[in-house]
Amino acid sequence: MQYTLLALAVSHAIALPLLAQSTTPELDTVSVTAQAPQTANSKQTQQLSAAELQQQQAQNIADVVRFVPGVTTTDMGRFGSNGFNIRGLDGDRVAITVDGLALGETLDPPSFVAYEFFRSARGGVDIDALKQVEIIKGADAIAAGSGALAGAVLFVTKDPADYLGPQGDDSHLGLKAGFSGLNDETSFSTTLANRSGKLESLLVYTRRDGEENKTARSGENISGAGRTLADPLDYSSDNVLAKLQYQLTDAQRLGWTGEYFTQSSELDNQSRLDSVYLLRRGNDDIERKRFGLQYEWLAAQTFADSVNATLDYQSNYTNGLTTMLTTGCSGASNGEVSPCLRSEDRDFKQQQVKLAVALDKELFGNIVQQQWLYGGSVEQRKVEYSAIDRRYIGQTGELASPPVIDPDQVPETDVTAISLYARDVIKLAPRWTLSLGGRFDALKYRPQLDEQFSDNTQTVADVDFSAFTWQSNLTYQLDTAQQVWLQAGRGFRAPTVAEMYSPTSLISRTEQATGIVVDDLWSSIANPDLKAERSLNLEAGYRYQTDTVLFGVSIFNDRYSDMIDTVVLLQNPDTVYESCFRGVCTESQGNQYTTMANTGEADVKGIELEAAWRISHAVSSRLALSYNDGETKDGEPLRSVNPASAVLGLRYDAANWDLTANITHSAAKKAKDAYNADGSEAATYPYLTDSYTVVDLMANFDISPQWRLSAGIYNLFDEEYYQWQRVRFVTNWVGSGVRGGVLPGGEGLQRYSEPGRYAKLAISYSF
Repeated sequence: MQYTLLALAVSHAIALPLLAQSTTPELDTVSVTAQAPQTANSKQTQQLSAAELQQQQAQNIADVVRFVPGVTTTDMGRFGSNGFNIRGLDGDRVAITVDGLALGETLDPPSFVAYEFFRSARGGVDIDALKQVEIIKGADAIAAGSGALAGAVLFVTKDPADYLGPQGDDSHLGLKAGFSGLNDETSFSTTLANRSGKLESLLVYTRRDGEENKTARSGENISGAGRTLADPLDYSSDNVLAKLQYQLTDAQRLGWTGEYFTQSSELDNQSRLDSVYLLRRGNDDIERKRFGLQYEWLAAQTFADSVNATLDYQSNYTNGLTTMLTTGCSGASNGEVSPCLRSEDRDFKQQQVKLAVALDKELFGNIVQQQWLYGGSVEQRKVEYSAIDRRYIGQTGELASPPVIDPDQVPETDVTAISLYARDVIKLAPRWTLSLGGRFDALKYRPQLDEQFSDNTQTVADVDFSAFTWQSNLTYQLDTAQQVWLQAGRGFRAPTVAEMYSPTSLISRTEQATGIVVDDLWSSIANPDLKAERSLNLEAGYRYQTDTVLFGVSIFNDRYSDMIDTVVLLQNPDTVYESCFRGVCTESQGNQYTTMANTGEADVKGIELEAAWRISHAVSSRLALSYNDGETKDGEPLRSVNPASAVLGLRYDAANWDLTANITHSAAKKAKDAYNADGSEAATYPYLTDSYTVVDLMANFDISPQWRLSAGIYNLFDEEYYQWQRVRFVTNWVGSGVRGGVLPGGEGLQRYSEPGRYAKLAISYSF
C-alpha cells in the first residue's frame, strides 16, 4: 500500500508548500528571552509562519492544514470544526494551545450528534492574529500538556516586534481586504504597531462575513433529507488582538495581552424539514476572551539564563439556540397547540486562570553541552452548562407553557491542575545528541451538585489523579548532510468534565419473581474511577539535507491505551426484570445501564515522507506523503484514521511575484477499513470516500513596496470529492427530520461534498 501510494504521488505530481524562500517580506524574527515551554523537541514537527499562511490565503484552521498530509480538521456540521485529526485521533485527543494556554475542552457526547441542537468545540482563533502555527505529530505531553495523545497544534500570536525595526522608534500600518469563493466570505483586517521609547504596542482587528461552504455541484433548492445543496448559513466574526510590551531594564520586560473573538451565525436547516418539522433555524454564538501578563528576565544566574512567567485568564462561551416550527406541541398548559414554535437554548461556559513559569539554562563542559528547560504551572478551571426549552403558540411570542429548565449535561465543576516538567538536550559528542524530558501532572475535580444536576445514583464524587509522561530522542549525525534518529514518548489526556460526570439517572423495573417494583436501578451513572488516556509513540527516521536537496523518511508506531468510551454494563445479572411501556411488556436478564469506562486500546502504524529540491534560484519543488493504518485491540479498523494522502508543490519565484501549484491526492476509504465488530462492512459508517486529486494555484504580486495582490484558484479542474472526516458522520434518514441524515439511497450526500472550483483574492497595503 505504501509503495503504491508513493508511486501515485510521483506519477500524478502530488504535493505541499515549498523549499524555496518566498519573495514575500516575512515577519521579522523575534528573539525570545526564554525558550517557551510549549516549543516541541519532537522530530515530527512542521512550522507554518504568518508569511506562509498569507501565501496560502488561509482564512480558517482547515486552510492551515490543507497542504499538510495526514492532518485534517474534524467537521461538526452546524457547529464548525472540532479541532484536528492527527494519526487517527481527533477532538480532545489532539491538544490545541494559544501562546501556551489550552483552548479548553469539548462538550460533544454521542447523544448530541444526531439531533445537532448543541455541540461545543474548541474555536475562537482567527488566522490573521497568528505569526506561527506549529504542528506536532506523535505524543508530546511536555510540549502541550493534557490532550497531546496523537499530536498537538500550537498557535502563537503576533508581537509588535514582528512589524518594527530592530531598534529605535518605529510605526507600522497594515490594511488587508479579501474575498473567498469558498463561502463568499469578505474580510478586512488592520494592523497597527508602534515603538515609542521603551514601549511597544500592537493592535490587530479582523472582520469576516460569509455564508455556507459551497458544494461541488449546483442542485434544486428543496427541503428534506434529499437536499443536495448545503443548508443556507450566514455568519460574521470579529477578532481583536492587543499587546503592550514595556522594557523595564536591559534585562527585564513586562507585557500585557488581550484577545477578544466573537462569532455569530444563523442557519436555515432546510435538510431537516419534513411533514412534522416545518421550519428549523439555528442561531449560534461563540466568544473567547483572554487577558494575560508576561514577564521576561534575562537572569544570567546559576539557576537560569532566562526566566519567563505568564498569568492568563481565558473565557470560552458557546451558545446554541435551535428554533423549530412543528405541527403540534404536547404538554402545553392550555392543551395541544398547533402549530407550535419550539426553542432549545443551550450554552456551555469555561473559565480558566493559569500561572506558568519557564526557565532555561545552558551548561558547557569539555565533553558535553546541555540545554535545560524546566518549569511548572498552576491552573484553575471552571465549567458551567445550562439548557432551557420553550414552547410558543404558533409563531407568536406567547408561551404555550412555562419555560422548562432542563437538567444540566454536566455539573458546575472546578478543576485544579498542577504540572512540573523538565527537559535536557545533551550534545554528547560532535555527532550524538540526546534529549530527555519528563512531566508530572496532578488534577483535582470538584463537582457541585444542585437542583440542576442531582445525583440519585450517588456515583458523582470528588476525584484526584496524577499522570507522569516523558519524551526522548536520540540523533546521530552521519555527516554534515545526513542524520538518523530514534524517538519515544508518552502522552496523556485527562478526562473531560463531561466524561467524568455525564448525567446520572435511575430507572424503575419490576422483579418478575416477586412482583416488587424496584425504583432505584441504575440507568446511567458516573465513573469516579476513570483514568487518564495514555499513548506511547515509537519512531525512527532518516534525513538528508543540503542547500538544494531534502529527503526524509520516518516510520512510527503509536499505541493508545485506557481509551475512554461509553459502555453498557449489567446490574444484578441473576435477576429477571419486567418492564412495560404503552401496554407492551418485555423481560430482561439483569438491568442494563450506561457509564464511561477505560476500555479502548488502539494501535496506529505508518510512514511519512518528505522531499524537496531547489531546481534553480527561482524554481523549487516539495513532496510530502503520509500513510496511516490503525486497528483496535479487537482487530477492528480504527475508523477515524484518514486515508493515505500526499501533496506535491511546484513554485516559481521572480523578483516581485511568485506562483505556486499544489497537487493534493488522497486515497479512497475502503470498506475493509470501515467495518464494525460483527464483520459487516461499513456498518457503522454507511458511506465511504473515493480517491481524488485536486490542483490549487496561488500567486502573489508586489505591485509596489507598499501594495501586494494575492490571488488563487482552488480545485482548478472542478473535481467532485469528499473528505472522510465529514462523510464518516453522515447517517441515513430514519423517518424524522429531527435526527437529520440523507436518504437511504445516498441522495442528499452531495451537500457534504467539498467545493468545486473557486477563487480567492486579497489586496494588502502596509507602510
